[in-house]
Amino acid sequence: MTAPEAGELAASWQRRFAFFDLYGLPNSSPTAKAAYRTLPVWDKVRLTSNVWALLFGFVYFYAKGMWRKGTTILGAGVGLGALLSVLHAPGFLSQVVTFGFAGAIMTTANYAYYLHVRGSRSWNPFEGFGPRA
Repeated sequence: MTAPEAGELAASWQRRFAFFDLYGLPNSSPTAKAAYRTLPVWDKVRLTSNVWALLFGFVYFYAKGMWRKGTTILGAGVGLGALLSVLHAPGFLSQVVTFGFAGAIMTTANYAYYLHVRGSRSWNPFEGFGPRA
């Protein structure tokens, strides 16, 4: 599956891509933070969250053509599950870790797809997040 061109995307993706083109991630610079703060609440949610990625995890990444990142997510999820099982973690802790992991996937999916369409073939689902060089 090849990545679509930016003009071939749905209007919601075009809005996200326009923000990322202008500012990068919402926390990447003071200008990006200021622009993000001016957005209506639901636009902020749509920009930084992806419910489909929350619900389907690595399968969503595969469906969008980001199989490398999806494989990394699958491996990390299996690893976390195995670690929690070996440590005999209580159910509550397992649920917290699972929801936290799903939340991380949800918040990285949109920018990961933006980078994918722009040509990134990284295995890192957190590519572009974190401190800048």
